[in-house]
Amino acid sequence: MAAAPQVRYRRVAAELQRLRKKQGKSANEVVAAVPGLNLVKLSRYENAAVQLKPDVVKALLDYYECEKALAEVLVESLRAPHRTGWVAGLQQQLNPLYTDLIRLEEMAVGQKAYEASFIPGLLQTRQYAHAIISSAVIKPASIEERVDVRINRQWVLTRAEAPLQLWAVIHESALSMAAAPGVMADQLEKLLIYSSMSNVNIQILPAVAPPHPGMNGAFALLEFPQRDLDLVLLSGMLTSNWVEERSQVDLFRGAFNEIMATALDLEQSHTLIKEKRDQLK
Repeated sequence: MAAAPQVRYRRVAAELQRLRKKQGKSANEVVAAVPGLNLVKLSRYENAAVQLKPDVVKALLDYYECEKALAEVLVESLRAPHRTGWVAGLQQQLNPLYTDLIRLEEMAVGQKAYEASFIPGLLQTRQYAHAIISSAVIKPASIEERVDVRINRQWVLTRAEAPLQLWAVIHESALSMAAAPGVMADQLEKLLIYSSMSNVNIQILPAVAPPHPGMNGAFALLEFPQRDLDLVLLSGMLTSNWVEERSQVDLFRGAFNEIMATALDLEQSHTLIKEKRDQLK
């Protein structure tokens, strides 16, 4: 495991420590009651210093009498992605943060995303994704594989059981990116199709909007059945980071609400996207 633990391991580790303290259990009591544990291993689990095994985590959660719904989310977050075939062979090429995002999107019930420069990855066409990725990736051989990953991520929006609830606010400037003929028109058409889905809402932040929290940059808030597990991904050109502290996550929740209030409403946004599409045809 890398020196900097993946975010999903940190989240589970933090919950294990919180639940133990909530139950008033000492480390000695826990290792005496849960088979296969010792003090060193328990400490490593609570600090995400080792790869967390689902069966051990489940045993600890059962001992702590963790709420069933929360326990299921925590244990499932440690398992391999539901569709391992499309991502397993790319683990070494992808940033661990990106593989975390893929896994967490599978587990999340909702996502609130603000994007200032691009169409959000979950809403991109293959041609648009190729244009964006090829402008940023140094090794041409990996471009198609990265595009495949981005497109495959989108299954969370169309899966039969509990599709992800996405609310995206996109700055108007992202609707006018220069691309090969037809690429942007097709991308805008896809936005219109997605906006007709019951689990997808798309708002456009007009170029003439007053100052707003989104001016600090793009971000995505992932929401889980248990609000305490919510977290935010901050996206940057060189680095991206997870925000995990609950109070800070709530700040971004409030910021997104402000951005929503500043943006065009859903109907106005649909009309603007349609107008932009028609101009390109």
